[in-house]
Amino acid sequence: MIIHKRSVLALAMIAALAGCDDDSSGNNVSDSLYTSSVTSGRTLTNTADVVHIGTATTDNSVTLTIGATSDLHGRLFGYDYALLSDDADAGLTRIGTIVNQVRANDADALLIDIGDTVQGNSASLFNDLPTHPMVSALNSLDFNVWVPGNHEFNFDRSFVDRNLENFGGAVISSNIKWENTDINYLKPYQIFNIKGVTVAVVAVTPSYVPNWEASAPEHFAELSFEDELASVTAAVDDAIANYSPDVVIGAFHLGRNDYGTGVYPIASALADKFDVIFAGHEHAEYIEEIQKDAYNSSYSGEDIATSGSDHGTEDKSVSGTYDETARSTHVKIIEPGKWGWALATATIQLQKNSSGQWEMVDTTLANLHTYSESDHESVADQQALSDEYSWVHQQSLADASAELGTVTGNFTPSATGHEDEATGETYDSDAGRLYSTIHYAKVHDTPLMDFINQVQLDKTGADVSAASLFSDHSNLINGETYTKAKSSELYKYDNTLMGINMTGANLKKFMEWSYSYFNPYTEGDLTVSFRKGAKSYNYDQFDGTIQYTVDLTGDAYSQTKNSDGSYTVTNPGSRIQISEIAGKAFDETATYKVAVNNYRFGTQLQTYGWATSDDVYYESTNDAVYAIRDMLTDYVQTNKGINVDSFDDNMNWSFVQDAAIEAARTDGGAGQALWEKLQNKQVCVQIDWDNAKYPGIAVSLNPDNTESYFANADYVSSGTGTAEACNTNPND
Repeated sequence: MIIHKRSVLALAMIAALAGCDDDSSGNNVSDSLYTSSVTSGRTLTNTADVVHIGTATTDNSVTLTIGATSDLHGRLFGYDYALLSDDADAGLTRIGTIVNQVRANDADALLIDIGDTVQGNSASLFNDLPTHPMVSALNSLDFNVWVPGNHEFNFDRSFVDRNLENFGGAVISSNIKWENTDINYLKPYQIFNIKGVTVAVVAVTPSYVPNWEASAPEHFAELSFEDELASVTAAVDDAIANYSPDVVIGAFHLGRNDYGTGVYPIASALADKFDVIFAGHEHAEYIEEIQKDAYNSSYSGEDIATSGSDHGTEDKSVSGTYDETARSTHVKIIEPGKWGWALATATIQLQKNSSGQWEMVDTTLANLHTYSESDHESVADQQALSDEYSWVHQQSLADASAELGTVTGNFTPSATGHEDEATGETYDSDAGRLYSTIHYAKVHDTPLMDFINQVQLDKTGADVSAASLFSDHSNLINGETYTKAKSSELYKYDNTLMGINMTGANLKKFMEWSYSYFNPYTEGDLTVSFRKGAKSYNYDQFDGTIQYTVDLTGDAYSQTKNSDGSYTVTNPGSRIQISEIAGKAFDETATYKVAVNNYRFGTQLQTYGWATSDDVYYESTNDAVYAIRDMLTDYVQTNKGINVDSFDDNMNWSFVQDAAIEAARTDGGAGQALWEKLQNKQVCVQIDWDNAKYPGIAVSLNPDNTESYFANADYVSSGTGTAEACNTNPND
């Protein structure tokens, strides 16, 4: 059941009364199920039952403004400390300027942050402070609601607890319970009275947190994460039953289609109960409309954003009026992207009916950007916030700039030493992608990936190591200085390292699953391509004493999830051929030592039944240097630099189709002509347009398939192609 909470003022009054009467029993704070500080078995309650904002209007009509950020990931400033460069469309300091503008129009605007706030971009430097500066900055901007995301639980629960306690507004999530109880860890929703209008905000956090943090159960100690749809349904029903809100808002740290239950199925099931749903987690920017009970496995919301490079506002000619009639048929959803790309806003108009009750007149959504694509200008920092937290920037910059040594040799052995498989160029920060979207190190055995894997092998004593290329701008180039920021660029997450005993059969399944990232090969292909919806962090390369090939004409591994949470393999895959491990022929019945990060262990190996906690023989959490990223730093620091010669002698894997692809690129005919057009940026590849968080080539470039590419509009108009021009879907 949902525990109905009393106000903080009531807490104080009860505490005072209890202190005056030693014999008093019942109604004692110690016996209650709510608390103003995190206590096992009680619900953290920072705020009153109903928080009042503004003065109740005497007019018969009113306009409310709701604003939301999500996935800031430590971007207090618009600066990327891994790249040691400005980030033009990022930063809470820029969001602060937009907040000022919003509040100039509506002083009573409600502000929500939807989580993944305190992780990333050197934010961990400040984890030992009583309150993390990202949380303090939200307080400085008078944010009203904070919803914890999954990355808040990347750290010890004591870190999460104290920052939730120290947030100045409501901290809410409907699906986090105390283990083996039905008591909420946080309030499931918060009620606001804004200008006399009752507004309910219902929140949710991904239920997969225990899977993602399986190797560090202390991060979610005593907590369980319940089914999202069931939890949100219970919370919104309770809010409606107890408060009869005039407006209901969702604040969901969920992708549209996600592990557990995503925004689409929840929005569709509860479209008649929510007016607007603000989302996060996906790192995408969108404004969509979801129909009541329309969800199925292939469902997508209707895009109701305006077209063009700054498609940040709702197109009312598409969406129409959202009034009392519309409330029962559909709901609008919006996400502002990541890192402070935008402040998502909802402008909500209401009027009183003849009975004096508020009724919906219309809602209008917008993503207010911190960078204008059309003007190529960033929003200015809010000066007060920038000044208050300048010490955070200075400390982060100094740490990231620490010089550890020199890079000797190119770790991406392309013709230029740079990342792009086709153009030989580096990552385009303005476009947010490589031109071809294919990093050379994703499709070749390179010293770049060998470096990460070798460090993992040395730490674990494993036979085989698995690691992902997380960022398409990752690289090490001859002669450059290796700063501490390089380790963050190469390994962006705070993962720890684990050693797992795996059977050969399960290792083979793991590898087949990993290489299902790629689409099948077709004769004449000039490139590989990536499966739609695939995420680059779920593609591992394998190193060590293993020798293997990958045949992209083979079947891809596939499986389905059962109602009990288990998985059934629908195709075991036939792409991987392992010839040997540790100098001996591969044996499916043998046991091999495999190095993986904690995320891979909890999310795949355990979940899919390929390993259990009993198979763990090593965990870096017990070491002084426990994060993989810091192990890379430690290696370079110890060796006073890094030399490619230490990592270029173990070429242990390749694609069977490498020779055929190279031949097609140099055939003297249509293949070579098209390949050269890609190299010259005359054509663009077709990316997965629905996977904005991980843009990647979705159709292999092939002269026999004219749908595999399209003309670069910038090249057509100026003779110089750009990656930014390739970011516009030619079918829109």
